[in-house]
Amino acid sequence: MTGELITTENQIKDYRIKLGDKIRTVRERRGYSQEQLADLMNINRSTISKIENGKFSITVDYLVRFSIFLDFEFKVIER
Repeated sequence: MTGELITTENQIKDYRIKLGDKIRTVRERRGYSQEQLADLMNINRSTISKIENGKFSITVDYLVRFSIFLDFEFKVIER
């Protein structure tokens, strides 16, 4: 699906799940619990859980927070 236009709700859901998996992996590698990361980011632990499970539509603001607190970069793909 790389480089393709996302057009269906199922494709969007799949990408949310993949993003959540990547965030969980990085969080665990950095040694943070969901509670610790939530405290750092000033959000609810349940929000972290929903994001990691693909049940929360993440905003750019959250992506920026994750990149700061988990110390990683994300690519912006230009079309």
